[in-house]
Amino acid sequence: MCERCLYLNEFDTLEEHFASRSKGSLFRDRVHNEFALLPTPLRLNADPRFTGKGITIAFLDSGFYPHPDLTKPVNRIRALVDVTEPPQTEKYFQSPHVESWHGTMTSVAAAGNGYLSKGLYRGIASDAEVVLVKVMDSTTRRVSTENLAKGIRWVIDHQREFNIGILSISVGDDEPTPSSESPVNQAAEDAISSGIVVIAAGGNDPSRPIVPPASAHSVITVGGMDDQNELDATLRGMYHSTYGKTVDGDEKPELIAPAIWVAGSILPRTDQYRESRALFAILRSTPKSVSKVIERERNARYEIPAGIEHGDYKGFARERINEMHYCAPYYKEVDGTSFAAPIVSSVVAQMLQANPLLSHRAIKELLMKTAEPITDIPREQQGGGALEASKAVSGALGQLVAGIPSSHPFSANRDGQRGAVFICLENADSVAVAGDFNGWDSEVDQLHEIKTGQWVGLVHLPAPGRYRYKFVLNGDNWRNDAQTPAQEPDGFGGQNSVLTTD
Repeated sequence: MCERCLYLNEFDTLEEHFASRSKGSLFRDRVHNEFALLPTPLRLNADPRFTGKGITIAFLDSGFYPHPDLTKPVNRIRALVDVTEPPQTEKYFQSPHVESWHGTMTSVAAAGNGYLSKGLYRGIASDAEVVLVKVMDSTTRRVSTENLAKGIRWVIDHQREFNIGILSISVGDDEPTPSSESPVNQAAEDAISSGIVVIAAGGNDPSRPIVPPASAHSVITVGGMDDQNELDATLRGMYHSTYGKTVDGDEKPELIAPAIWVAGSILPRTDQYRESRALFAILRSTPKSVSKVIERERNARYEIPAGIEHGDYKGFARERINEMHYCAPYYKEVDGTSFAAPIVSSVVAQMLQANPLLSHRAIKELLMKTAEPITDIPREQQGGGALEASKAVSGALGQLVAGIPSSHPFSANRDGQRGAVFICLENADSVAVAGDFNGWDSEVDQLHEIKTGQWVGLVHLPAPGRYRYKFVLNGDNWRNDAQTPAQEPDGFGGQNSVLTTD
């Protein structure tokens, strides 16, 4: 079963589930954790076929720590840099610092693989690579206009080196400024012009104005949604996020995404990191095992009141877990559009994985077009509406099919990524394309079904040339592409299709 069905399969319909349970309690029963939050892929019904593989997301934030959800079992951090003066060295990032909390949480919310939660609290782009750019001064604890702009410029300068496709920004300037006078907005627009999709958090105060880079005309600005930690779309409401017209007259945000009930990664090697693990261990212990659990956690430098093992130790653990908003060992509930923006960034990573040819403008239009407006909420507050992850990805796949030449596959090229779009019109459970370009491997290049019997995908080509290929249906049924005029004998009584591209 898919993950969504796994947590709902006691009922025949979603309606029966919604009528029978409240506040995600069925999910909490499933994971045996009364404090659990819905994982982002589950709450947004994200397409599990796309995990941001092959996409690099750059995060601009206060600071970072190489969190296990990004580094284990494979280190997906391509670069970890400080653009402030004087810059911190690599050694600095190996220890937790106050300014490291925010950026660690935002990057893990989008691209973490849930390593510390055994995969439960993974981000939607759990296979994406990341570039982490620190812009907060470690001494003043401020994010200056200069460092914000400098951070964006650094991403532009290193775009090719790290194959950066997305820039997610969860910090902002202090005051609203016309774009013509804002070095931050000008840098953001230059990033977009260079082919980077730029996404920014809108802010958390409806009484405050939109500030750079969220106020830049072309930037995808994200507001906040409150889904009450439930899957029922009728329960969606607004988070107290910033909205309205910028000083340049643009209406922001473009759309909204979950900004509360988000499972945030606790900064490793901190008191909260140790405490969250200890409290859940105590909560799950039995009267026979609690003494050993408490002794072990005391040795891990967590202070536990003396004699608690002889009293209401579970009540003690529950009270503290509630007080600190822990939702699992090593994770806590966080909120703010700082998390809504990276969640949108993770869906954009899915979209680019599905269709690398998409431009920033096309992605922005698709996100707004596929978003679901919340009833009785003014459009100025929610833009296009609530993020619909699976619809956005379907729209990205659909763009591959739009404007198909009379013969296909057809060659495609964007930012040096050379490939060909293959389309297979067959009823099947799976379709792959195998040929000279991938060593005739039937598992490498899988196509994706955008509607029944219509499969599509962009396949990388190493160079211009002549390529023989076949479609592979259901893993073992090899067929030529009837839509392609060029065919040649395959040596086994059948035909290979032939693609020639310049």
